[in-house]
Amino acid sequence: MKTKHILLPFAVIFLSTAAYAQKAIYSYAVGNWRNGPTVEISPLFETSEMYTTPQVIQWVREQWPAFFTDTTDIDVLFFTDIEGGQENRQTLKAKYGLRKLPVHLIEADPMPRTPPTPARAAPASGAPQ
Repeated sequence: MKTKHILLPFAVIFLSTAAYAQKAIYSYAVGNWRNGPTVEISPLFETSEMYTTPQVIQWVREQWPAFFTDTTDIDVLFFTDIEGGQENRQTLKAKYGLRKLPVHLIEADPMPRTPPTPARAAPASGAPQ
């Protein structure tokens, strides 16, 4: 019984620190990827495992509204390293070139980064929670 009381605080501390230890990952978004008219490819940006795909899509639409506001379809690809993400962007551009779809690679320097925590979405009813 005493062992449980001793181990419980350590378990709580461990679990709380694990929740805050989010690894950095890299991502980019692809808009109008099915049939164009112009395929939009965002720059590679840094995010964390805390973000879900819909949250990343919302952030991308806010970050580059001229390119992603009116996209008919948008997808996000995630990578563990910068090199893999950059190589994949170039490969994807070449593949769309083979399909004869125009591709617009958006460039940004320095690399964009999502905020440390995702924005909370408003409840569907608009009522406070």
